[in-house]
Amino acid sequence: MLRNTFIHLPGVGPVRERSLWMQGILDWECFLAAAENNRLCNSLGRSAAPLVRRSLEATSGGDARFFAPLLPTRETWRLYSEFSGQALFLDIETTGLSPHYDQVTTIGALGDGKLALFVNGFNLDQFPAYIARFPLLVTFNGSQFDVPFLRAHFPEARLDQAHIDLRFVLGSLGYRGGLKAIERTLGLNRDPAVQGVDGFEAVRLWHSYRRGDRAALTKLALYNLTDVVNMVELVEIAVRHKTRLTQHPNQEGLFDQPATRKPDSEYIGTWLGEHLEAG
Repeated sequence: MLRNTFIHLPGVGPVRERSLWMQGILDWECFLAAAENNRLCNSLGRSAAPLVRRSLEATSGGDARFFAPLLPTRETWRLYSEFSGQALFLDIETTGLSPHYDQVTTIGALGDGKLALFVNGFNLDQFPAYIARFPLLVTFNGSQFDVPFLRAHFPEARLDQAHIDLRFVLGSLGYRGGLKAIERTLGLNRDPAVQGVDGFEAVRLWHSYRRGDRAALTKLALYNLTDVVNMVELVEIAVRHKTRLTQHPNQEGLFDQPATRKPDSEYIGTWLGEHLEAG
C-alpha cells in the first residue's frame, strides 16, 4: 500500500489521492511517468515529483524513518506491508503514570521474529542499543505513554522511528477503549494466567517481585509480552480493513503480507523460563 500512497505529498488528502487513482495513477512509478508526460497539473508535478523520487529511494533503502514526519498518525498503517520485517512491536510496564517520577519496570518487544524482554535491575541498560536497530515501531497508545517514558528514561536512545500507534489506527475504524477491550471485541485470547491483569496489577506484581517473589516477575513478563504479541494480529487486522477502505481500484495485492503466527502461551512460558532462569 505504501507505494500507492500520495497523501504524504503537499496538498494531497484522501479525496485527491482517490482522484489520482481513478486517473490511472496508481503508484509512485505511474506518478513520475505522468509528471514527465505533463499529465498532472503543473503545480502538483513540480512540487511533488522530487518527494515521490525520495519516497522510492527511502522505501528501497528500508528507511521507514523518512516517512515519520510525512504521514498523518491515522495513516501510518500504510508503512506496515512494506516494512513489517523491520518493525518492532513494543510495550512497557512502569510503576506509575508519570515519566518524570515513575520507573520503567519491564519492556517487552518483538522484532526480527524474536521476543525480547528488558527488566529493570537486570538488562534495561541494553535497550537503547536494541531499539536503534529498528526503523518502525508498533505500539498501542505508545505515542502518548510508552515513547514519552522512554525518552525520559533513555535520553541517549534513538527514538526517531516511524510509528504505527494502533490506538489511533483502530480508533479510526471505530474500535474504542483500551488494548484488552479491543482484543475482546476482535476475539483475541490471553493466557488464563494473565486474564484480568491490568496496569494497576502490573505495578503490584513488580513490587511483589522486588520483595523476592520470583513468580510475580514471571507473571508480569507474561502479561507484558502478551500485550506485544497480540499487537501483531491487531496490526494485520487493521491494515486489511484500512486497505479496503482506501477504495484503491486494484485491491488485490495491496496487502499480501501473510498473517504472522504469533507465539502461543506455551512458547512464551518456555521462553520466560529459559531467560529469567538465565538471569
